Amino acid sequence: MSENHTPSYRNVLVIGGTGGLGQAVAREFAGHAETVHLTYHGRRAAAEETAAAITEDGGAAEIHQLTLPDPDPRGPSIRKLLARVTPCDVVVNCAVAGQAAVATVANAEIFKSIIDANVFGAYQVNSVSAQAMAGTGGGSVVNVSSVITRRYIVGAVGYVAGKAAVEAMTRGFAREWGAAGVRFNTVSPGAIQDTRLLEMVPAQVRDGLPASGSEGITVPARKVASVIRHVVGPDFAAMNGEVIVVDGGLSL
Repeated sequence: MSENHTPSYRNVLVIGGTGGLGQAVAREFAGHAETVHLTYHGRRAAAEETAAAITEDGGAAEIHQLTLPDPDPRGPSIRKLLARVTPCDVVVNCAVAGQAAVATVANAEIFKSIIDANVFGAYQVNSVSAQAMAGTGGGSVVNVSSVITRRYIVGAVGYVAGKAAVEAMTRGFAREWGAAGVRFNTVSPGAIQDTRLLEMVPAQVRDGLPASGSEGITVPARKVASVIRHVVGPDFAAMNGEVIVVDGGLSL
């Protein structure tokens, strides 16, 4: 970051910043934050690569290990993390768990594990972030959903249900914490290029989806990351509780 450049944000926290959209979001804020913090679950090497890329982009980065959901419902590990990155102006929740599994009784355990990670994990991040931000002048939280909440694909019932719940939960947090200066919005992208989650979609399903602009069915992660950065900025200060679809028109 240039010595003459004043960053727009103090600390930016990207939950799940090791690859795909999370990595793109972390790099997007490199020139706009004093420090970009990113978390990883088990892929430390990937987190270090992202941090190195942020440094190359002129920013400062720190990595933190975090497992979601925290086994303790009150989320002490997330509280500890937010205490380390306070004051935190922006939290982007890109953490995601997904596994292909059709809607059968045999797959109930898989469904539950996906819901626990994607919904309760998001609740813990949102609730702790809201409290921390309210105490330091406010901030903005963006949860990442998916366009398949509107365009269902076979084998993704747990993922779809979880992301739909995140969208509803985001509106609840927006309503309850807006008066304290903390905004909550959801960005709902189409399939992101270069992401492991896209492998969950059966090839025959991918082949049957209509093209969404010049990139086909996928959306470049950097384009979604750019939308997220603008959503948390001052030009969108009146936006709270919204779901912003970024899919190149796929869901039309």
